[in-house]
Amino acid sequence: MKAYVLIQTEANRAPIAEAIRRLPGVITAEDLTGPYDAIALARADSSRGLSEQVVAAIERLPGVIRALSAPLIRSLRDVRTIEAGAA
Repeated sequence: MKAYVLIQTEANRAPIAEAIRRLPGVITAEDLTGPYDAIALARADSSRGLSEQVVAAIERLPGVIRALSAPLIRSLRDVRTIEAGAA
């Protein structure tokens, strides 16, 4: 399963995406501006693994206040692959 993880950090904290990218299960991470300070795309074998391993590891990083996961239901890539196979 894949999920986006929205991350909030303490105010005036240095960018954190580089540290997030080094965590097991994280595919990619980017620093943001706005209500969230970073976003990561993560992968795990199950929703429980995602929560207990990947999101928990992100939450343990210094300065992280909150990490909210949003599991992917379907991606555009999946839809295009299915449509191409049907043609």
